[in-house]
Amino acid sequence: MATERRGPSETLTDTLIERVDKRVQANKRPLLSTAPITDAVGELALRIDALEAAVREIAREVQKHRSAQR
Repeated sequence: MATERRGPSETLTDTLIERVDKRVQANKRPLLSTAPITDAVGELALRIDALEAAVREIAREVQKHRSAQR
């Protein structure tokens, strides 16, 4: 049985994808059409916050990875 070897960038990408998925899913509740608008807006605001945090985390990891390659 052969094992698949991955390069550093593939591993970094997989790790970031997993971490972002966890962060986004942790803050995700279903938006119901019967929910009051204020609840839906609040839920969307939480999702935006989670996405912003994930983007910042990705940027930090990419910067760290690039610095390590130099």
